Amino acid sequence: MSKKKRRIDKDRYGRGTNDPLPTPDPESAERIPVPDRPAPKKFNAPLWAGAIVVLLVLGVLAMNIFGSKDQLTVDSLNPPAVGALDGGSSVYPANSKLAFTENVKFGYLPAPTLSALGDGTIVAANPETAAKDMGLKKNLDKLDSAEFLDQTIKPARKDTNSGEPMTWDQIVDEFGGDTVFLPAIDSAEVATPALKTITEAGLEDSTLVRTDDAEVARAAADAGVGAMFTGDTTASGNESLSGAGYTAVAVEADAAEKWTGVDLDVWATGVKDKKQLDGLADAGVTGALSENPYKILPSEVKTD
Repeated sequence: MSKKKRRIDKDRYGRGTNDPLPTPDPESAERIPVPDRPAPKKFNAPLWAGAIVVLLVLGVLAMNIFGSKDQLTVDSLNPPAVGALDGGSSVYPANSKLAFTENVKFGYLPAPTLSALGDGTIVAANPETAAKDMGLKKNLDKLDSAEFLDQTIKPARKDTNSGEPMTWDQIVDEFGGDTVFLPAIDSAEVATPALKTITEAGLEDSTLVRTDDAEVARAAADAGVGAMFTGDTTASGNESLSGAGYTAVAVEADAAEKWTGVDLDVWATGVKDKKQLDGLADAGVTGALSENPYKILPSEVKTD
């Protein structure tokens, strides 16, 4: 007996194999909701710009506050300090850029002589020697800044380089903070603009004015700048100098030790050699002034 095959006329979903497929109704079809796109955040340019400015200001203040600790000051000098008179005029072109650059490089203190030109510019130049040093045909008070800076300063020794002159503003801009300045000022005419340059640069603690003029010393004291008396110490006492606004005194090496122990810093002049300088430092002398600083305090900086 043969088995009769069952005809399959429906699929597994119960639909007839010959039935048409259902068509979806586009109107009734449900769509999966699409999440709303978040609104873009607005970039507040003025607010960010303001924040950046504030950060920059804070950065500058931090540099001024914390960076000032590295600034060399009169009080932070380690005895014996040595000031290079006119930049070390027996070694380098007097009051030249070369001289001051080498002073700072080797640890000596630039001690320029300051003068006023005809246009009021304060410059590093000794009026007593400038004509010879620079080959001038007229006095400093007859020159303007452009004429002065166009000059060349003769070398102090044979087979050495000549130098370029500098204004006081240029000196302060270039070396301020890296050294202590010991400028010689002999008149109020020079003192007023010279001290203004110092105070505007914030270098009051890094400057010691050399002078024998009481008016200049008082102007320095009023500006918060120390002053060193360079006149005749035999006619002046400690109390009278302190009362005049002086904070230091320059004394011949042979008599310098007698001035130690007072309320004035003592700087020796005419020191012969390092041995004598070391002895004076042991006795309480702050430093020395010399046209050849290498002679009394050989540099420890190695050169090429």
